[in-house]
Amino acid sequence: MKTQATRWLSFISRRSVTPTETIVLNRHQIFILPTRVGFLFALMLVVMLVSSMNYNNNMGYMLTFLLSSIAIVSTLHTQRNLLGLRVTVGRVKPVFAEETAQFELWLDNRGQDARYNLIWQSRFSQRMGLNCQTNPELTIDIPAEQQINLVIPILSTMRGRLSLGTITVYSCFPIGLFYAWAPIHLDISAIVYPKPVGRKQLPRNKTPQSREGEYSCEGSGEDFIGYRDYQLGDSPRHIDWKAVARGQDWLIKQFGGINATLLWLKWDEVSLLNDVEASLSQLCLWVLIADSQKIQYGLKMPHCTIEPNNGQQHREHCLQTLASYTLP
Repeated sequence: MKTQATRWLSFISRRSVTPTETIVLNRHQIFILPTRVGFLFALMLVVMLVSSMNYNNNMGYMLTFLLSSIAIVSTLHTQRNLLGLRVTVGRVKPVFAEETAQFELWLDNRGQDARYNLIWQSRFSQRMGLNCQTNPELTIDIPAEQQINLVIPILSTMRGRLSLGTITVYSCFPIGLFYAWAPIHLDISAIVYPKPVGRKQLPRNKTPQSREGEYSCEGSGEDFIGYRDYQLGDSPRHIDWKAVARGQDWLIKQFGGINATLLWLKWDEVSLLNDVEASLSQLCLWVLIADSQKIQYGLKMPHCTIEPNNGQQHREHCLQTLASYTLP
């Protein structure tokens, strides 16, 4: 059910706020309003007060003022449930498109009393603040004198940089008559790589060995160089039977000679797809295959060239280049 705090968030988030890596909630950042139960409780107090005045009932006066005092004191406890909470950004690992990014936050409650029933909700958009989406709510308790970890999962929809966006934390503790909420703007984002889909066969050069050290793929030799789709007449010895047993496509193992050590992944080889995202996805898949096979590979894009290399750092460099690619 959509809460009143979520409805007010669209108004609060219009203010110009610079995201930071650490935020400590103070009184100016916390807003408080009655809940639906709180409004009904106030209406009940009005009826009790009018009835006590009508019948001049001292016990009715006392009960009305006692309940009113409890409601007023509860506003202080509701606000204090958020006041002084320190939120710090943590790590977030890169993901591929259509995977879930795990945003890590640290909630520091050292030097503070326990906090109960804190509800967290994030609203995010991956491009230019358009088509904002709302994540499911997360409810946690924070023990006194503790620092705990909070992970907010967000499903990525496209490559690029995914920002956490605005987080709203709110609570109706202790008796549910009021809710206090605070919008939080943190400087944290995740890199989203293109989705690795396309042909599993690595690109090959028609010449056995080129002057630039292009990738040679002649099908002979002892070095495993990749897969291609099964074709009628292929030798059963080259079929990847383990993949077939797992229910995957029928693939043929390819082998090359000593010259098959360098691979250039070129934008020109995928530009014929006439779809930028499909081209980037194909290059991304080739990068992963080449990296898993320990091949030295390079990347040639319209705006930059990455020299052949291998290893995790080289892999991340290539994938980040694909994730941040824009049309020239």
